[in-house]
Amino acid sequence: MSDELQNHTISGVDEGLASDESILKTHTRIRREPFFVASPVLFTTAFALIIVFIFGWFYQRRYMGEQNPQMYLHERTDIALYNDWLERPRGPIVYDYYAIGEKLYTTMACVGCHQANGEGLPGQFPPLAGSEYVKIEDSTLTTKVLLSGLVGPVTVKGSEYNGNMAAYGGLKDQEIAGLVTFIRKNWGNESSEVTKDDVAGVRGEIGSRDPWTAEELNSYFQ
Repeated sequence: MSDELQNHTISGVDEGLASDESILKTHTRIRREPFFVASPVLFTTAFALIIVFIFGWFYQRRYMGEQNPQMYLHERTDIALYNDWLERPRGPIVYDYYAIGEKLYTTMACVGCHQANGEGLPGQFPPLAGSEYVKIEDSTLTTKVLLSGLVGPVTVKGSEYNGNMAAYGGLKDQEIAGLVTFIRKNWGNESSEVTKDDVAGVRGEIGSRDPWTAEELNSYFQ
């Protein structure tokens, strides 16, 4: 045996007390002891993480995944009815322009200026009832005024008014059509209905512009 092995000692161990029997007992005890002991805290934590993972998976599928209504339909008949509904023939949207205009007129500034009866306020806001700007056969005049507004002096039913009418070009075509239709068919006015396509045509023609003046619109009355 070499000098290196003969002189080898283990720090902290009294080799004089070691015997073959004590070494054997030590090895046996080491083999019997489990390599890994799971504590209750570690087990509880792992169980909680598994629950959270499962819940998160279901939540993601239910609320954050693809919104496919079929995943909530369990009966074959329900799925068949849903598919039939998806494949139903779709026609063009039908607008009730008068109803749209009536709602907008009574909820916007229109009613405050021109009043619920369409008579306006003497000397301040011109009437819509019987107004030549409303009763005119060519509805593009009324549409232009609503889209871009009207500024400066204007004569309506023989009386002069000098104010500013705001532009409502920010409204959708069907909303402008509703307002024009409502005022052209209300308070004794009996002019034709206006559609969203009519408004779209006028909007495309005039684009975004400053408010009209009565002088610019005089050509409608010549």
